[in-house]
Amino acid sequence: MPELGKISKPSVDRFKNKKRLIYVPIFFVPPQISAIKENNPFKDYWAEIADNINKLELSLGKIDVIFHEMNTKSKEEGLNIIENLNPDGIDFIKILHNSGSNISDFENEELITELMDWQRALSSGIMSAKAREIISKEYNETNTQRNKKLLNKISDELNIGSNAILFMREDHGLQFDNETEVFYVSSNTISKVHEWLKIEIEKLMNPVKNEN
Repeated sequence: MPELGKISKPSVDRFKNKKRLIYVPIFFVPPQISAIKENNPFKDYWAEIADNINKLELSLGKIDVIFHEMNTKSKEEGLNIIENLNPDGIDFIKILHNSGSNISDFENEELITELMDWQRALSSGIMSAKAREIISKEYNETNTQRNKKLLNKISDELNIGSNAILFMREDHGLQFDNETEVFYVSSNTISKVHEWLKIEIEKLMNPVKNEN
């Protein structure tokens, strides 16, 4: 996987017979944390991401399709969903959309809601080992189905010689085919994002501890 910053001026000729997918790591942040302004690194993170993608577009051409994790709708309806999911990155995504990039109805709504239900069940403190085993199995099977659907969606909507961008969490687990060249857009601030989120989530989960 080429990583922006580790490849210099990628030539479109080198990848002309490939589907070109730009991958950007995202974070789903609780609203209470997203609202914190002090030391919040997301402004710098997205400024750097935007700059790197703009440079990549100069070499590869404009982005045709926007895939965003958890988004189930296309066009303006999809953009509104993305704004709720990713308030820190929405300004840049709107710029892409206004420049002609299409919003994909990336996720299957039924699979997403089913996956979230199994996830909630797993985190509810189930006592029985057998019940936890059953729920874990269902969760894993649903997640496998979801990943297969996502890969099919990318395959169907991203043509050879075209560019798309994927906004998804780092632990997505998708395995792309040989027709797809994936560009990982790195950011020097991503470690700061991880560290800041870890601290703020700890404060949110243990408010009494952090008051002492």
